[in-house]
Amino acid sequence: MIEEESVRRLRLERLKLAGNDPYPARVERTHTVAKFGQHFDDLLASGTVATMAGRMRTIRKHGGLTFAQLEDGSGTIQIAIRRDHVGEETYAFFHDTADMGDFVEAKGTAFVTKTGQQTLDVRSYRIITKTLLPMPEKWHGLSDTEIRYRQRYLDLIANEQVRAIFKTRARIVTTIRSYLDRHGCLEVDTPVLQIIPGGASAKPFKTHHNALGADMYLRVAPELYLKRCVVGGFERVYEVARCFRNEGIDHSHNPEFTQVEGYIAYMDYERLMTFLEEMLREVIVACGLDPAAVPFKGNLLNFADAWPRITFRDAILAHAKIDIEDYPDRDAIAKQATKMGVPVEKTDGHATIVDNIYKNYVRPNIVQPTYLIDYPVEISPLAKRKASDPRYVEMFQLVYGGGVENVKAFSELNDPLDQEERFREQQAARDGGDEEAQFGDDDYVTALKHGMPPTAGFGIGIDRLAATLTDSHNLKEVILFPTLKPV
Repeated sequence: MIEEESVRRLRLERLKLAGNDPYPARVERTHTVAKFGQHFDDLLASGTVATMAGRMRTIRKHGGLTFAQLEDGSGTIQIAIRRDHVGEETYAFFHDTADMGDFVEAKGTAFVTKTGQQTLDVRSYRIITKTLLPMPEKWHGLSDTEIRYRQRYLDLIANEQVRAIFKTRARIVTTIRSYLDRHGCLEVDTPVLQIIPGGASAKPFKTHHNALGADMYLRVAPELYLKRCVVGGFERVYEVARCFRNEGIDHSHNPEFTQVEGYIAYMDYERLMTFLEEMLREVIVACGLDPAAVPFKGNLLNFADAWPRITFRDAILAHAKIDIEDYPDRDAIAKQATKMGVPVEKTDGHATIVDNIYKNYVRPNIVQPTYLIDYPVEISPLAKRKASDPRYVEMFQLVYGGGVENVKAFSELNDPLDQEERFREQQAARDGGDEEAQFGDDDYVTALKHGMPPTAGFGIGIDRLAATLTDSHNLKEVILFPTLKPV
């Protein structure tokens, strides 16, 4: 690598000594690769000069003829530099100064090679960015996973399929925005730095604001601020939100992640299920997939048909063979969980233990898209109780693919007194050592006292959805710059 850089530095000096600026600010380009291909026949017939710019992926010399593959953001085209056309001196200078990976501006006309390949016949060129380090593995691909994640720019250069993943991810976000906008939702921004990190059961990252002399947290969710917007009169709001949770890193978790959260007044969780089914089918189609057969982890997931709905209690009964209503207190469920091989920490409350039983016995066994509905009230302190059984809340999650949880949604709790009591219960859990119990937020309770209409809300993990629709089995594959341990 050091030797390669030394050679390229010498070529850089040759460029400068010859009066060439190897890093000019202005570049001429009349045609992208895609445009050149679209208008090739007209360019060929007219002999019009086209100017293209991009990175040289390969350079192949054949005596007085050199072929190079020129790549820009729209594709790759072959260019040809002929000694007879550019002159002996210019031809020799190209080989004395150019390397694979350099960016060039090339002017020429269209022609077809003997093998029928569309080509730009170069009449003049200049190097517009001289690269000092070689491209990964001489363009034969980059396979070292650690390098791929740490130096994502090399991964993007070397692996076209990786670039395709992130184009799909962008399409997912664009389609979700379009769907929500069409349905009257207003996109808003809420604070990332928060005094009270509410809205999710997760351990937050803590920081300090010097000017205010106050400890602050990176948000774990935008939920409580978005619902303040509903109180203020915006009936349908959403945010594409970057969130942070101080938790472990594995194939399905990254401390920094992106989600879409939205809240719709005068809607309940049952109608929201249908609303989100329709939205996700639209997203799947926009990504070029068949909703009835989405490939993921060796299975074909069927998102086209109505997704089954099963209660949280019935799911545990079916897969773990216990009825959670038989274990109403913490010690009883802890004893049963231990017997089942589910780890139990001293600081785990009843809700955490029940949730861990679900994660161990139920979640891995759900392959086709399924709505799990009606969770115990202690699992979701922000959801509205079921009128028919106040021990449970009107909450649902979309689960599929042998354990992927993506959509989480519920009819929102808008009773300020009930919310105040549940915050007290969460604070008691925190005082008992549960670092993932939610913080109480007195101002949010005050907002609810001013009145929030019946509302349904949802959160969708963009990273997990992108992983699903690109059949990626590690979130690092769909996050451009994932969090990694420092070297």
